[in-house]
Amino acid sequence: MNKYQLDKRKAQNKAAEWQHKAADTCQSYGELLEASNYFYKLGKKYGLIKEFRENGII
Repeated sequence: MNKYQLDKRKAQNKAAEWQHKAADTCQSYGELLEASNYFYKLGKKYGLIKEFRENGII
């Protein structure tokens, strides 16, 4: 795998970890907005927007 593919995999793993953590904790709207913006930028960089939307991350 090249660096791009490794970084893409890390982005997917980070999103999955955040999703599990978010399900177990209460978060403010501000925290959710920050996370959504962060994962939107990450998804745009690695072509994961569709996947993140399907999984309810953004």
